Amino acid sequence: MNMDQWNSAQDVVRCTLCQISVASMYCDICYLHLCKDCVEKHLSDSSIVHNVVSLKQYLATLNYPKCKKHPTKHCELHCEQCDIPICAQCIPLEHLGHKPVDIFQKVDDKKKVLQIELQEFEKYVYPKYQEIAFNLQFEKADLIANSQILATAIDKQGEVWHREIDNIIRNLKSGVEEMESEQLFVINKHEFEISHTISEITQSIGELKTLLNSNNVCFVYEYISRNSEFRRLPPKIKMSLTNFRPQEIDTDQLIEQFGSLSALCFTTEEQDYSMPTKAVESSLPDRSLLDAPQLIIALDTG
Repeated sequence: MNMDQWNSAQDVVRCTLCQISVASMYCDICYLHLCKDCVEKHLSDSSIVHNVVSLKQYLATLNYPKCKKHPTKHCELHCEQCDIPICAQCIPLEHLGHKPVDIFQKVDDKKKVLQIELQEFEKYVYPKYQEIAFNLQFEKADLIANSQILATAIDKQGEVWHREIDNIIRNLKSGVEEMESEQLFVINKHEFEISHTISEITQSIGELKTLLNSNNVCFVYEYISRNSEFRRLPPKIKMSLTNFRPQEIDTDQLIEQFGSLSALCFTTEEQDYSMPTKAVESSLPDRSLLDAPQLIIALDTG
């Protein structure tokens, strides 16, 4: 049976539970149409606080959108092919041959989907994000503790290096003192010998002056000259001063020898989240939707 788009209406709204009787009530919480016989059965589910009102009252509270093509009209229909709300005047203009449905039914179906999404958010998605946020607190605590361990390890390595450097400095200073002692011994010995020679030269000069002023011929004949002995100057000691040759500091080599931190690495791991099958099935509407709607009856309302 074909429906006349202008002189027909959709089938009456049936009860969602029994799918037989005409629905006169509507649960605004579960988004279900109910007949009078099924209301009590629906309210018996005490796990949810229901809000059952008359279908007429519910329909009266609906706020229909205004038509974009006809501002004075409200969109009481929904075009399935174009997936937009339309008014009755839109049908012959742009939607002739399409399948308009009551916008109330479209909103009702949409709310059922929203109810499923809300249930998924509350039962699975939100708790999962809370769990992730809770675990991040532990990760931050582990990070801070690890940083403290690293800082302590670096301080200990620094203390080891400072001890080694202090030992090197002490050994070098000790070497300087030893070389200074050896050099002073040689210089002091040479100084003593020169002083002794100067003393002998002074003595010879005094003897020569005495002989020159003396008339004692015997003393003059007995004098033995030492000039040739003192003409040979003592060997000169050449001593090179010790110097310190500091090495250039190779910072990269120092870092390599001291130790380095491992490279900072951030990786992301995709978390595959899928809603449990049982939860999805329990959230689906009680009746399955047909791929193509079936016309049950056409009422001529004029």
